[in-house]
Amino acid sequence: MTRRTLSPAAYDKLTAAVARDTGDRRTAALWAHAAALARHAHDRGLAPADDRPPGPDGLLKSLEELAGCHPALAPLADPAVLPLWEQPLGSAAWAAIEEFWDRHPALEGEHRVDGYALGDAYQLLSEEARKGRALCQTPPWVARLLLRLSLEPAMEEWGPADVRMIDPACGTGHIAVAAFHMVRVPPLRGRGSHPGWGGPQAVERALASVSGVDLDKYAAALTAYRLLACSASVLGVRLDRVPASFPVNVAAADSLLDRTEPLLAAGTYHACVANPPYITPKDPAVRDEVRAVYPQVAAGKYSLALPFTALMLERLAVPGGFVAQLTANSFMKREFGRRYVTEFLPRFDARWVIDTSGAYIPGHGTPTCILVHRARPPVGDTVTVIRGIRGEPHVPEDPARGLVWRAIEDAVDSRLAWDRFRAGLDDSRKGTTNT
Repeated sequence: MTRRTLSPAAYDKLTAAVARDTGDRRTAALWAHAAALARHAHDRGLAPADDRPPGPDGLLKSLEELAGCHPALAPLADPAVLPLWEQPLGSAAWAAIEEFWDRHPALEGEHRVDGYALGDAYQLLSEEARKGRALCQTPPWVARLLLRLSLEPAMEEWGPADVRMIDPACGTGHIAVAAFHMVRVPPLRGRGSHPGWGGPQAVERALASVSGVDLDKYAAALTAYRLLACSASVLGVRLDRVPASFPVNVAAADSLLDRTEPLLAAGTYHACVANPPYITPKDPAVRDEVRAVYPQVAAGKYSLALPFTALMLERLAVPGGFVAQLTANSFMKREFGRRYVTEFLPRFDARWVIDTSGAYIPGHGTPTCILVHRARPPVGDTVTVIRGIRGEPHVPEDPARGLVWRAIEDAVDSRLAWDRFRAGLDDSRKGTTNT
């Protein structure tokens, strides 16, 4: 079944209708989205109870049941994350929520359990998250390319059993979920399969390998839910049957400034992958604090994407770790990017610069590019650059099959194939020399 697509106006209309009862759009968005999450869990057989009690009280009970399924889901019953217990909902608002999700059941095919549409729905429902924190989810085809250029070579270099990956601006978990599946079934070309990479062992190792951090507490909770929903689906069990000992490495924290969160420990990750916010901090105090911590990149009216680059390359990555990001290309054209381009980036091993400004990426109105570096001084004199010629002639029906995006993927495939051929040729020559 094809995933349904609704206009942003449909979500805005629902939030506005519920806000007339709650008094604010933030709580309205959380009520509406929490109802979708509970439906997703029950409709896909992930929740411990078969029948949901009716009404808002029934939703609160469902959230409490979900929170008890696994320690990582405890935030779903925390009023600091979901202030629903403190803001009761009236019958008219509840009817609007029920009617909306009756018409658009979980927004995705009945056999899909990864909650991809739930992530997008939160972005569309919550104006606060979308505008205040620049929440903008990474489409799956973009996430796959970022991971191909970072997590995949990291697994080849360090081994899939040992690799660790983080998205320090994980939002609702699009990149983290894609990484979970890549680690669970590693694409090891020509080397067969690893023993122990099927069933519970594979799920536990994949969960242990993937981490996500976000400033939005509810978005982080949703990422944890999605990782557990994927795990439960692979194992063929309900959420409460996923062992509590299985790690879910997701936290709500300020990745740029928090130095106490264990998931942000220095020198931990072999791959750092992100689609960080592109906005300039609106709060002057926060803007100055970030500038003080990242003076080498946070100059002038800087984009937050630049401090995230410094966070990943200088702090989170292990020596030689891979860092890939979809980011605004404004640093190439504006004064705040001068020091970033001339002084900061040359210190690291640049691997790829891909112009994605002409590709149609839903929700991303800002022109973007993909940067891939390794956390080490430059090695060699080659950087692979994929330059744009022109943009899409029209909005593609399937953005993943757009002319520009397909051209980018074809160029990446050609380069990676050449690199593999050259590496194999070098190995062959070394073998001949050794004999």
